[in-house]
Amino acid sequence: MRPFLTMAFGLVLASAAAAQLPQEILPRYDVLYNPDLYHQDTPQQALAAVLGAIGRERFDYLAAHLLDPEYVDGRLATNQEYFERVAGDQLVNSAGGTTLRGAELQGRIKDLGTRANFRTLVGQIGQQVAGEPQHVKDLRRFARAAEFQVAGDTATATLKDVKDRALYFKKVNNRWYLENRTGEAAAPPPKE
Repeated sequence: MRPFLTMAFGLVLASAAAAQLPQEILPRYDVLYNPDLYHQDTPQQALAAVLGAIGRERFDYLAAHLLDPEYVDGRLATNQEYFERVAGDQLVNSAGGTTLRGAELQGRIKDLGTRANFRTLVGQIGQQVAGEPQHVKDLRRFARAAEFQVAGDTATATLKDVKDRALYFKKVNNRWYLENRTGEAAAPPPKE
């Protein structure tokens, strides 16, 4: 009887511990989530994570986990048809593509197209960072001296001496992301 009670007590403890663990975050675009290296609990931490990813040239992580997911997914959606067409042409002309049919073939084409599409976006981000080093300097300045105003699930980072630029963040599922907004004057978020 004693081994049964010990096992039952162990199961109760294990289920209670599992209930307290944060929800596992799945990889996005085959990029694993790394909360130990890239913290996103606050907008300030999200900005530091963005700078860390740029410093490590982890543009794949930047796109998959630090930039606004709606923006990244939308950007990829605009090019997905082209990349699927290219992937389909390549797959049909390969030895592996001749054995696939129907839904399996379409799934493989979609997967290959998405991977190529994401790699292209990551390459574009890397080129933009390399081609515009002033943007990274500006991000560092925001990280050092910006005032962050948080209103619910949005935040704005502003510099006292810069009136025409700001950084914008949004919170999704308890993680802060850098939004891609351009051409907007720095306006504080609405007061709660």
